[in-house]
Amino acid sequence: MKIGNWESEIKKKYSLPNKFILYVGDATWNKNLPRLIEAAKSMKIPLVMVGKALIDKGFDRDNPWNQDLVRVEKLIEKDRNILRLGFISTGDLVMIYNLATVFAMPSLYEGFGLPILEAMSCGCPVVTTKEGSIPEIAGNAAFYVDAYDINSISNGIKKMLTDDTLGYGLSKKGILQAKKFSWKKTAKETFSMYEKIVIGKTI
Repeated sequence: MKIGNWESEIKKKYSLPNKFILYVGDATWNKNLPRLIEAAKSMKIPLVMVGKALIDKGFDRDNPWNQDLVRVEKLIEKDRNILRLGFISTGDLVMIYNLATVFAMPSLYEGFGLPILEAMSCGCPVVTTKEGSIPEIAGNAAFYVDAYDINSISNGIKKMLTDDTLGYGLSKKGILQAKKFSWKKTAKETFSMYEKIVIGKTI
């Protein structure tokens, strides 16, 4: 793919609109995806969702862990403004991060939140929450909303769509924030945490 053509090629490949909200991840309870979808629907703004589970037709509908996925299916039924891309290659995902107007991840809880860092490293402004470890990951490089309030989520996204200065500022901060993390550093900190847990259990 020629460098000058990558944008039009990716848009064509995935039928992407010019402006859209991007979500990358699962549809488990902690992801809060039904509220994000309702926020997008209320604004009539295209929402592009990436994740293997989002297109899985064979999941157990009676499993409590999958109830948000059942709700997601009902919410997006016949809604052309919501695109489910399923699993896509890393290369294509990087390009989609770069094309997205805003990345939204209004989680109720996150242990780490890798997609937030992925979005930031691509310069995509992030709207997220202060739940779990997210503030430690996102720092001051994200726009924070109330995970339990659909209006708060939609208002945060609207700010990214309408305030170019704010979006540009967060984009620059996000790139710098993402540079603070690396796989080596993450692995080292994770090992250190496990080591403390094991030592604590043996004392």
